[in-house]
Amino acid sequence: MRVGVVGCGAIGSEICKAIDTDEVNSRRLNLGMELKFLIDISPEKIETLCETLLKKPEIVKTDSTELDEILDEIDLVIECASQAAVREYLIPALKKRKEVMILSVGALLSDPSLFGEIERISKEKGCGVYIPSGAVAGIDGLKAGAVGRIDSVELTTRKHPQVFEGNAYIRERGINLSSIKEATTLFIGSAKEAVRHFPENVNVAATLCIACMSPYTEVKVKIVADPAAKVNSHEIKARGDFGDLFVRVRNVPSVANPKTSYLTSLSAIATLKRISFSMRLG
Repeated sequence: MRVGVVGCGAIGSEICKAIDTDEVNSRRLNLGMELKFLIDISPEKIETLCETLLKKPEIVKTDSTELDEILDEIDLVIECASQAAVREYLIPALKKRKEVMILSVGALLSDPSLFGEIERISKEKGCGVYIPSGAVAGIDGLKAGAVGRIDSVELTTRKHPQVFEGNAYIRERGINLSSIKEATTLFIGSAKEAVRHFPENVNVAATLCIACMSPYTEVKVKIVADPAAKVNSHEIKARGDFGDLFVRVRNVPSVANPKTSYLTSLSAIATLKRISFSMRLG
């Protein structure tokens, strides 16, 4: 399978290295994939990543020019750049009957028409849309519970204050992150509001909505800045016909980008394995 990756940040780099070496931490993946193109707005990021690869992709670019021709050369496009990149790159890919993977899943809540457009085009063209479970667990239970009825879903995300540096929501409200000495709630609201205000921190909120079979399902989100936090943690509470679900995940932050969790990259790579293998669990 020929793969193109959009975004050479922490997650994109881990995905590219896994495809390039066909292994993670010396564990063989057997993906049977080839990295054909890289796109990132930063030439420096592309260069840095390519220096770590055994085989440099045939095509490296900093924008979407000539995307139509490039798409002829691949089978799967992986987006791990930004919410805006989902529409810019994945809609054209789907129209050309290419499989796609979405990492900036918050885009499906932020743009009211995007979810329906992706769903419609993928059905018309007969191609797959893959959304990794990301930095949380329990997605399989929510998907099963949603076949019946889910009454409530709550997500509590807890990270160190420095993770939120540069966030516009924090800046506009005059929150001094360096002055936080104990666990402090930064935000309580809907998943849609959360992914708009914290696009780099709570993509998992959108993933939970979609697991409940609708991007419009009400998921309550609480974001906490905790100076004692040494890991990124997510707690999920759900209730429905199936009973009660409680999941807590304590994630090691990505070394390259502490705003995201290493598990997010591993989840995307696990999804690549699911695409490659005929036997599928969950």
